Amino acid sequence: MARYKLTVCYDGSDYYGFQRQNSLPTVQQKLEEALSTRFQQPITVHPSGRTDAGVHAIAQVVHFDVDAELKTSSFGYSINTLLPKDIAVTSCEKVDDSFHAQFGAKRKTYLYKICLCKIHSPLKRKYYHICFYDLDIAKMKQACGYFEGEHDFRAFMLANDEKENTIRTIYSLNIEQCGDEIYIRVTGNGFLHNMVRIIAGTLIDVGRGRLSPQDISKIIDSKKHIGTGKTLDPQGLYLESVIYD
Repeated sequence: MARYKLTVCYDGSDYYGFQRQNSLPTVQQKLEEALSTRFQQPITVHPSGRTDAGVHAIAQVVHFDVDAELKTSSFGYSINTLLPKDIAVTSCEKVDDSFHAQFGAKRKTYLYKICLCKIHSPLKRKYYHICFYDLDIAKMKQACGYFEGEHDFRAFMLANDEKENTIRTIYSLNIEQCGDEIYIRVTGNGFLHNMVRIIAGTLIDVGRGRLSPQDISKIIDSKKHIGTGKTLDPQGLYLESVIYD
């Protein structure tokens, strides 16, 4: 039995998240069906983490075990013929049996895309959060520094989520503007459910003047979801990279 690591890119628009669900299309379901067909044996994939319905991935990482030896350099080409056009394996490598896509991940980077539009943008609606307001980017950049470091991010997760350990480390949080597009990029050792989307929504509130950059520290210290921005749409979120030792 050999273990392989896959890097997977997908458009999450038509899926109910990554994790397999009964009777609903998911990315995991499509991957496992393709791999099981390819190897003529049941295959289970283990991801670096789940992504929600509508969320995309530039470089999701999964691993799987199979009783076969693969030509890793060309495996992506062959398996992609069995996958729908909105999912693609971009790389394959053989790894040690100790490798685990989820438990071995040290850092993840998420990208959140915002489009500043005065009118609805049909061609960007599946891949951006459409923002109709003018934003003060300088203040948003100033607010980013208050998120960085190790904090209890209980305020920045779903209110009904009951995770015991809500302490996470954000290594970097940056904002870049290119014309009418804004890119929020955050790297951390892990993220709570909807954490990135709530952070992005809170930064928009800073940009609109509803919050000051200094308010971020107060919200974090409160450990309460009250005061944060809204949870932004899933379609603007991309899992950009997963880093291992």
